[in-house]
Amino acid sequence: MLLPALVVFAVAGALLAVLEDRLHRRAHTRLSAAWVDGFALPLGRVLALMGFIACAYPALYGLRGVPSFAALLQGGTGRFDHLLTLLFLAGLLLPAVAPLRHALSLVLPLQGMVGVAVVARWCAASVGARRSLWPCAPGWLALVAVAGLVHLSARLLVRAIADEVLREDARDLLLLWLQAPVLLIYGRFLGAQFP
Repeated sequence: MLLPALVVFAVAGALLAVLEDRLHRRAHTRLSAAWVDGFALPLGRVLALMGFIACAYPALYGLRGVPSFAALLQGGTGRFDHLLTLLFLAGLLLPAVAPLRHALSLVLPLQGMVGVAVVARWCAASVGARRSLWPCAPGWLALVAVAGLVHLSARLLVRAIADEVLREDARDLLLLWLQAPVLLIYGRFLGAQFP
């Protein structure tokens, strides 16, 4: 189930990159550029992330025999809206935190971890399990190491692109794709706590 989810995520990311490039090239005013960067692209990233989590569930957590993703959404009022709003706000507010202001490579995995944690909480409530959202020290070390590797990889892979707009769009795409390993590690940590 993880492979189709990764394919969906890759395709959604590629479509988002094409849209991002077109929107950036057509944003001729500061207001339109602010709309693209502040609303359209964050919303696109959130929808791609939600699609990945929905397609990867429950394999993302290494679980079997749990309610379907659709059942989790129906398990409470407004859960889809709650998840969408929470992820969108996380994507907007995390960059306001001083150390994260210029670190999209950290914001995207943290935003993804919020989504993975919310779905894990719903799943745990549906099966009556207790879980912690905080990894142990080795778990945090693995997450930080992978996030650092993602940041370095994205920066190195786009160095050869001369066009500045294209280079930024390519880096954003790589960061979006490369957050998947962080989400897989975090999801497996959460899934390991289920009985």
